[in-house]
Amino acid sequence: MKNVSDLAQRLPRSFLIGATRFSHDQPDLKSIQPDNVLVDLGVRRLSDHCLELESYGNNVRNVYASGIGISIVMAIGISLLMALIAIVLTPNNPPGRTGWVLIFTVPWIGVAIASIAYLCTRNIFGRFRGGFIRINRRTRKLYFVTPRDEHMMSLDWDDLEAMAGYIPIVSQAGYTSRHPLYLIGVDWDQTPPKEICVSCGNLGWRDNGESARQLWDYLQIFMGEGPEALPKPPPVPPRLSRGQTFLRVYRDWAAKFRRELSTPKGKRWSPLLVPAKLLWLVCMTFPDSLAEVIEYDVPYTAFPKEIDELCGFA
Repeated sequence: MKNVSDLAQRLPRSFLIGATRFSHDQPDLKSIQPDNVLVDLGVRRLSDHCLELESYGNNVRNVYASGIGISIVMAIGISLLMALIAIVLTPNNPPGRTGWVLIFTVPWIGVAIASIAYLCTRNIFGRFRGGFIRINRRTRKLYFVTPRDEHMMSLDWDDLEAMAGYIPIVSQAGYTSRHPLYLIGVDWDQTPPKEICVSCGNLGWRDNGESARQLWDYLQIFMGEGPEALPKPPPVPPRLSRGQTFLRVYRDWAAKFRRELSTPKGKRWSPLLVPAKLLWLVCMTFPDSLAEVIEYDVPYTAFPKEIDELCGFA
């Protein structure tokens, strides 16, 4: 391996605060527990010799787009709650016209802020919503096209450092953290060469790096043995119309609801399951479907044609 410290610009050490380093050890297939490797680990596609992953940037953009829907739900809920309080507490002195206007408009400031925050992500991703990560076991390279400047990076797999990242997130709802898998290598095609961190799109939500460890084991098994022994992601769905895209999330919610309700456990807990699922429909499914519509015409970065053919995704 080339001497990174002498030849390449290093990443700021502050970037890796709280990260947990992984080694190139013997991976454990039993550690890969998620049934849905797309949602939990971010594995999008597999060919005989190449694997495609979601990137953390894709998740960030989707979160900001979903935030618009969440803020709409909150604005409606706050307006109705304020109206109910005004009617119950002051039945003889209801709010005047100005009061009612404030009750039904002030909460929507949050929607405006969420929309501005989403638009600000364009400064990070440019005209793209994000990009995918490809790892080829024949060339032993990691390929990634950066969304901002469309620069294609090619990193050596055998020289990569793997870490469970630590990203603290502080918001009005409180504190949480994300732990994406960091794959760190040197892009020798840049002048001067630079150390690069490619952040993967595993779930990583308050899991202390567990999904990052599982994804790292998944990648090592793929690079060493191929895809045969690994759980596979579902086929990539074809591109739908805008309306079908909006409804797809609701159909997925309904199908999962029917499956859970048909089990003995689901029937037993139905008095709690039904309201919980309806709450999930309003607070999570609607924002996700709205995000799909908002992002409908925003493309992902594209790999060069030769990389598509090299990876078997032409």
